[in-house]
Amino acid sequence: GRGRFAVLEGQSKNVQKSKLKWGVGKLIAHAPIRPRVVPFAHVGMEVLLPQDETTRKTHVKEKLLGGEPLHVKIKFGEEITFDDLIQEHEQKYGKLWVYNGDNNDHDQYVSSEMEKELYKKIALRIEYHLENLTKKVVSSRYS
Repeated sequence: GRGRFAVLEGQSKNVQKSKLKWGVGKLIAHAPIRPRVVPFAHVGMEVLLPQDETTRKTHVKEKLLGGEPLHVKIKFGEEITFDDLIQEHEQKYGKLWVYNGDNNDHDQYVSSEMEKELYKKIALRIEYHLENLTKKVVSSRYS
């Protein structure tokens, strides 16, 4: 099919143990074609797009020319796979439903506790890779 991508950010306003919400895992688990997830991390964007300390909204740096130099580093990680988690889940609990675009049965959108556990495992795997990648890009900033 046509190549498409989505950017899923790990910033959450809710207080929870993980940084990614389990909805990320749900999107991956029920996708008709298993998405390819390639993590990336960056450092230096806080200079280009500083965040207002009161509102937490970002805005473009006032003086793009002159002043503090802009150095943005971006690092891409290896593709993250989830087939093992999904296969393990399906062996225990049966085949997961797959979104096909024509789904009118909204009952299937209500997730069981077992499905939510799968979603959390998927989200935690992504989070693990993002955290390690972020440590690498931050440490490379100073080397």
